[in-house]
Amino acid sequence: MHWPFSKPRHKALRTVMQHIHYEDENTQYICLGPANKVLNMLCCWVEDPNSMAYKCHLSRIKDYLWMAEDGMKMQGYNGSQLWDVALTV
Repeated sequence: MHWPFSKPRHKALRTVMQHIHYEDENTQYICLGPANKVLNMLCCWVEDPNSMAYKCHLSRIKDYLWMAEDGMKMQGYNGSQLWDVALTV
């Protein structure tokens, strides 16, 4: 509590959480991708394990995970075609 950077750290953490909540609300808790989804969900859980934001994240997990005949799968991005074309151009 007496660390000289505790006030800027708390302000930075509040700002980060505001950005996370903003993204969550705009994407309806689907997030921009699977890695981002997990990170945002974890941050919401650390902030408050009983929050509505965390519960909304839990309800949207099924958008990324499903069971296939060879086990559980996770949906990522459709492909790298857009990135390939953009980098080529």
